[in-house]
Amino acid sequence: LQRRREDQDRALSPEQSGRAWTFAEILGRATEIFGSREAALDWLQRPALALVGRRPLELLRTPAGAELVDDHLTRLE
Repeated sequence: LQRRREDQDRALSPEQSGRAWTFAEILGRATEIFGSREAALDWLQRPALALVGRRPLELLRTPAGAELVDDHLTRLE
């Protein structure tokens, strides 16, 4: 975020855009499931037993991890 603030005129790379989009989708689903954005953000930061103790936010760094988080949200739903 700090690097982006310094150079706001530069567009995101395709990889960065993809990760931002994935995060927004996951956050939206989690908000619907947990009832508020604050609860969704809290959930993203807490280790989840179903994710082998990993935090959902950590897993969003890779496409495979994002899929695991999405599957976990489906099960919670």
